[in-house]
Amino acid sequence: MTDLDELMSKDPLSLSDQDIDDIIAYQRKARAQREGGVKPKKGVSDAPKAKLDLAALGLIKKPEPMIRRKI
Repeated sequence: MTDLDELMSKDPLSLSDQDIDDIIAYQRKARAQREGGVKPKKGVSDAPKAKLDLAALGLIKKPEPMIRRKI
């Protein structure tokens, strides 16, 4: 659920003045970051990323080294 979906699912009449002020401050901060060029991170996880060697698994051929000759 995105921030906007969560915001729209709330009943505006049940929000206090402080809740509304917090929402406005958060949205202004997010807009300033977007306009400033800061992109939100998507799919951030703390899990270590595994490097796969497809050649070691036999899925692709290992590239042959290039032979360079001096002329």
